[in-house]
Amino acid sequence: GDPSDHIFLLKVGVVNISTGGADGQDTILALLYPGDVFGELAIVDDSPRDHVATAYEDTVLCALNRDLLLQMVQQSPALGYQITKLMGLRLRRFRTRVEELLCRSAPARIAHTLLDLASDYGVRDDAGILIPLRLNQGDLGNLVGLARETVNIILQDFRQRGLVEADRQSICIKDPDRLRSVV
Repeated sequence: GDPSDHIFLLKVGVVNISTGGADGQDTILALLYPGDVFGELAIVDDSPRDHVATAYEDTVLCALNRDLLLQMVQQSPALGYQITKLMGLRLRRFRTRVEELLCRSAPARIAHTLLDLASDYGVRDDAGILIPLRLNQGDLGNLVGLARETVNIILQDFRQRGLVEADRQSICIKDPDRLRSVV
């Protein structure tokens, strides 16, 4: 409901972008990390915001005024191109998530999301690929459209099969190739 008068650059921290569902349950649309931009639709649409951005941990943002950014785009078409490219990539990612929610099994959705997070933010070490995010089972469920209890059951199965290890601070993908086979 806030006015669309700024675009934000995340400098430090993690922000989740979510929307409320009809059942009152939030759906996490994206997790954003340092270097990510959000609120970019303000460039093309001055309607009030229809998503919620929540700081997941201590966060530093840079806010850029919409009018100033529009002036910058007029002076630098390359900037306009990059912003358009960002919007297209974000649209493609959302479309893929919708297809995933509609067409994949619950274990496949969790496996795919973990592999995406590992690709975007993972750190490879001797144990596998560490995803250094403090995602609880409820958050993971909100990312893939599942109840926390279902996520718990699936993660237990993945642990027993040697695919992942998880604690409150992180998730480690022990065997990415075998996890891909779940997808």
